Amino acid sequence: MDIENKNRVSVEDMKACYAERFPYAPNNQRVGRFAKQIGFRLTKQMVKGQIISFYIKDDISK
Repeated sequence: MDIENKNRVSVEDMKACYAERFPYAPNNQRVGRFAKQIGFRLTKQMVKGQIISFYIKDDISK
């Protein structure tokens, strides 16, 4: 999965990408550190009363 070219990635896709690259079980801390290394940051947004989480590129979020 090539997520480096995307601007927005779901949490599930980021966990799947982590699982492909590393032999460890993906948890929130490991996936978050991996996302930070490749230039993403976690963002939470409320849509219709539900909070959704996704990763966005850190350079476009500033």
